Amino acid sequence: IMQGKKSNYESDLFAPIINFIEEVSGKSCGELETNDISIKTIADHSRAVTFLITDGVLPGNEGRGYVLRRILRRASRYGKLLGINEPFLYKVCGKVIEDLGTAYPEIVAARDSIIKATEGEESRFLETLERGLNILDEEIKTLKQKNKRVIPGSIAFKLYDTYGFPLDLTSDIIKTQGFTVDEEGFNTEMEEQRFKARGAWK
Repeated sequence: IMQGKKSNYESDLFAPIINFIEEVSGKSCGELETNDISIKTIADHSRAVTFLITDGVLPGNEGRGYVLRRILRRASRYGKLLGINEPFLYKVCGKVIEDLGTAYPEIVAARDSIIKATEGEESRFLETLERGLNILDEEIKTLKQKNKRVIPGSIAFKLYDTYGFPLDLTSDIIKTQGFTVDEEGFNTEMEEQRFKARGAWK
C-alpha cells in the first residue's frame, strides 16, 4: 500500500526477482496470464527455497525435505512452461541472495549450499521430466478418446516413483486440461510399496 502497488509481486521485495526471471526466460509479465503465473510462482518459490536451505533443510523424500523437493520441482516445471530447458532456479536464488542479503546476512553465508543443492536437484529432475511429461500426455490422449477425465492412481504413482513427479505436480499439470487424479488409487499404490519395502527390510 505504501508503495502504491496492487500486489506484493509489484513491490520492491519481488520486482527485482521478477525482472531477473523475465531476463532469463525472455518472457514478460503482463503478456499472457499463463506466463504471469509461471513467473510469479518461480519468484515466490525461489525465496522459499533460499530460506529453507539456509535453515538446514535439504531436498529429500520425507518431511520438510520433501516439501522443499516439491517446491523446487514445481518451480522447475514452471520454468519449462516458460521455455527454460536447463537448470535456472539456482540463478534466481542467487538474485534473491543479492537482493535480500543485507537484511538477512545468513543467506549470504549459506550461498554455496543454496546454489549447490538447488542446481543438483534441478539437474536430476530435468533428466526425467521430459519422459514423465510424455507418459502423461499419452495417458491424457487415451483418456480423452474414452471420454474420461481422471488419471488412474497407478499412472500417478508411476510418475512419482519412476520420474519423481510429486502428486501435486501431476495435479497441477493436468488441471488446465480439466483432468483430476485418482488420489485414493495413488495412496493405495503408495501403501502397497511401503508394505513391500517393510517386508524386504525384515
